[in-house]
Amino acid sequence: MAEAEIVARQGNATNCEILIEDAVETCGLIIAPTVFSGNLIFRTLTLLGGGLAHGAPVANISRIFVDSSRASPNYTNALLLAASLLE
Repeated sequence: MAEAEIVARQGNATNCEILIEDAVETCGLIIAPTVFSGNLIFRTLTLLGGGLAHGAPVANISRIFVDSSRASPNYTNALLLAASLLE
């Protein structure tokens, strides 16, 4: 939790801790601390809550890669996110 607060402060962002219900009201982007928690957040927001998925960009590799879910109806949002990362 301390690391999340540091990252939020450095990025001039809000740390909603574990309160996803607060994050969806005020934030346009949610960064999960692990792949496992990210998968749970994705399933909660998109499959149960009707939200839109854009994929998960991988940040620690030299190539642009956006992970997406098999459960998504199409890959348009993931492709648009990858294209925006080129710029």
